[in-house]
Amino acid sequence: MILVVLAAVFFAIVLALLLFGGRSRPPAGDDAETLYVIPSSLRLRSAPSLEAPVLTNLTRGETLTHLETDGSWVKVRRAGGAEGWAERSYLETATDHERRMARSNAIKALPPLLGEVERAVPIYAGPGIFFPIIGELAAGSAVTVYTRNHDFYAVDSQGEVAYAEVDAIDLSEAGAALFEVAASPESDVIDREPDLTASLPEFQPPDFPRPVEREPEPVEPSPAPRPTEPRRSGGVYQSVPPGGTEPVVIDRVVPRYPPAAVSRRIEGTVVVRALVRRNGRVSSVEILRDQPFGLGEAAASAVRRWRFRPGTYQGEPIDVAYNVTVNFRLAD
Repeated sequence: MILVVLAAVFFAIVLALLLFGGRSRPPAGDDAETLYVIPSSLRLRSAPSLEAPVLTNLTRGETLTHLETDGSWVKVRRAGGAEGWAERSYLETATDHERRMARSNAIKALPPLLGEVERAVPIYAGPGIFFPIIGELAAGSAVTVYTRNHDFYAVDSQGEVAYAEVDAIDLSEAGAALFEVAASPESDVIDREPDLTASLPEFQPPDFPRPVEREPEPVEPSPAPRPTEPRRSGGVYQSVPPGGTEPVVIDRVVPRYPPAAVSRRIEGTVVVRALVRRNGRVSSVEILRDQPFGLGEAAASAVRRWRFRPGTYQGEPIDVAYNVTVNFRLAD
């Protein structure tokens, strides 16, 4: 009898949930929740089902008013008054939208790199496969890469930041400096390049005769065009502006080929991004394209010890991002 009573109570609770708990309505009026569309295109349907007819397509960033919830579906109203059902996982609240935009703007301020998509790959709203898919990168297309988050690159998608798997994007040609590292049992080697400018004699201007001074003719002054300031992030240039000079390596540390990679016959290309300060030293190094068994960290560790003649712009030294591509190759 006890089992029968418990079973009856259980089925009564399930029936109540099915009848009254499946749908819920948010507050109406000014307290109604605002939702934002995450993907570039989202279908608005006539009923909470993938088999329901499509009423229209919603676009990225569009604001909607939340009317009702049915499981993983929400009923929404567009600004024009049209109502329909959309999948809840592809929508975000106003608070989540503001946080994502702030994070996106911070990432876009980082110095970008240009990569090539090796195979068609989906892009996600966050750095993981559990985030909703919001688009796709076509094979062979160029893509702007900002930074790396575990196994995902933060990439540009229609002006916003999305995430794609690192294995699908090639950054081999993104480095400003490329050199080969062969397997060697020796430790890191200093490769000091001579400073050729140090031996040059000081420039002495020729002694031309002084021209006869004449009264200058009055000329109507015209305002000089104001040069466009290159984009910077926190005082760091993404690249050397036109008319400036690139940083020049003076002391280079050749990366040590990790013994674990040598024993397992591991080769590969590593791309790192360094911030070269105006004093010629490297303040930070980020691994953008990694390889297993310590190849990426070996390259980063060596580049941290490099010394530069700093880049310049308008005659002044600048802080600038500097990309390095390292090819680890084993001898035949």
